[in-house]
Amino acid sequence: MIIPSSVSPALKAGLQFLGMWPNRHSIVHWLGFMLSMLVSLYFQFLYIFDHLKLSELSNLVDCLIVTLDYSLTMLKMTSLWVHRRVFYKILIDMDNDWRECINADHHLCMMTIKANISHLVSNALLSLNAIVAILYLLGDYVIRSVFFTLSYNDTFRQFPIKIQFPFETQESPIFEILVVTLILHVIMHSCAIAILNGLILTLVLHVSGKIDIICYEFKNVSKSVLLNESAVHLFGALIERHNKIISFSKNIESLFSFVALMQVVWNTLVICCLGLIFIISIHNQTGIFILVRTICAYFVVMIEAFVICFAGEYLSLKSKLIGNAIYETMWYDMPLGQNKIIIFIIMRSQKQLTITAGKMMDMSFETFTSMMKASASYISVLNAIY
Repeated sequence: MIIPSSVSPALKAGLQFLGMWPNRHSIVHWLGFMLSMLVSLYFQFLYIFDHLKLSELSNLVDCLIVTLDYSLTMLKMTSLWVHRRVFYKILIDMDNDWRECINADHHLCMMTIKANISHLVSNALLSLNAIVAILYLLGDYVIRSVFFTLSYNDTFRQFPIKIQFPFETQESPIFEILVVTLILHVIMHSCAIAILNGLILTLVLHVSGKIDIICYEFKNVSKSVLLNESAVHLFGALIERHNKIISFSKNIESLFSFVALMQVVWNTLVICCLGLIFIISIHNQTGIFILVRTICAYFVVMIEAFVICFAGEYLSLKSKLIGNAIYETMWYDMPLGQNKIIIFIIMRSQKQLTITAGKMMDMSFETFTSMMKASASYISVLNAIY
């Protein structure tokens, strides 16, 4: 029998491409992806240093958005590679969880529901990021074709992103080759972001399925009490399941703690850049197109922040269900020795499972709301000053 998986085929293929999936060629794939990112970042920084002028502030900030996003992805990939052994252990634990569910139809049903949701979310994120990346890339060409081409006799051809090469690039077919390469690379980078976001949601949905199973099993404990059966052996199995959930959640926390911290820091910087472009575009004759382009970029940035905040919030809420499920058992009809077991399990479940940003702050809806408020306040201040 084929063992199901919480990881969708598209997500697995993406992780293999990025070199994060355990196989013989993972190091080659990871180095290839990181090398392409380094080369792209190098030429982007060349552009930034060459246009580091106050008169080109809007153009410079627009370039910084992509450069910061590339830098963040590199940091994420480096962090995940450093913690790859933790990731491999998570994958092994996930396979073991599915094997345990094969013989229990109800458990398999609950895990399958979570797996289907994770597959749907992963595919949706990949599609959405690819579409937004294409819209963002087409922004400059739309602006130039509508305004600058008609107003000026400008024969200088631009690339999809702000980048500068140390050689002549305007000649054909060099320009066309570089344009196609950059478009594919930006789409690949956008899909890499979706893959990392899909991964964390997949892991959290998997552990939530395990939590649903343990809550369901506590109801069976109540039924055994009504039948005057001993629940000691059931408590032993549930405690073991609970320990596995705690261990699995700690591994997720270890894997994404630094990623979450970098996400918060980089999102703040990118939102500042986007806010500046947003205000400048309002007072510019080409503002409508730059505004749409900026909104697309802001949408992608906030999705990244929302995904990891949602994952932390969802994990925290699901962990509360364990304590509630234990309390709802018929502990008052159990022998004194079994009551003590109940007390210890409730005490342990009171420590919520969560994802933190560098172990300094919990990733939750409150954190996401704070980021949204900060971005709105920043744009409001810029609008008043401009």
